[in-house]
Amino acid sequence: MDYSLLLFPIVGGLIGYTTNYLAVKMLFRPHKPIGIGPLKVQGVLPKRRNDISTSIAATVEEELISIKDLTVILKNLDLGTEIDGMVDDFFKSSDYEGKSEILSKINVTINAYMRSKVKKSLNKNKEGLITDFIRRIEGEVDFKDIIEKKIDGYDLNQLENIVMRVSSNELRYITIIGGVLGFMVGLVQMFIFMTM
Repeated sequence: MDYSLLLFPIVGGLIGYTTNYLAVKMLFRPHKPIGIGPLKVQGVLPKRRNDISTSIAATVEEELISIKDLTVILKNLDLGTEIDGMVDDFFKSSDYEGKSEILSKINVTINAYMRSKVKKSLNKNKEGLITDFIRRIEGEVDFKDIIEKKIDGYDLNQLENIVMRVSSNELRYITIIGGVLGFMVGLVQMFIFMTM
């Protein structure tokens, strides 16, 4: 057997691995267009950053979590304990030292009465308050816009790090698969060459 034929799968594997490795790198690099004349090369992410951030924001809002999802969660929260705690903090007994005993007792009595009334009123109307709060959030908060601005606010290195954290194993797998496929194509070429 002619051992030079083994170059077919070896070279095929190297070519497959290298091209996929470069393709993965070119998702992010170069950040700025480089080239000669009209032939320019730029990474996909830097070149299409705005389109990608818009697409990610739309996908997150439509498929993963939206303001509507958050409002459902808010409606199901039992905020009674938090309301009671806030009212208690607001009506904490002041320092009554230096006041007459009668004024001190009057202040404590009024404080306890008002605290009870405010708690009762807020707890009775909490669903309406939450509904008004949710309606305001839905009207004024653009979840998609927040996500889009957040993504646009990252510099390209941060964005690359995020993508790599999320999908580094998959991108490595793509690179390895390129090498394996190139090797297999090389094997087929070797067998075809041997049978000729």
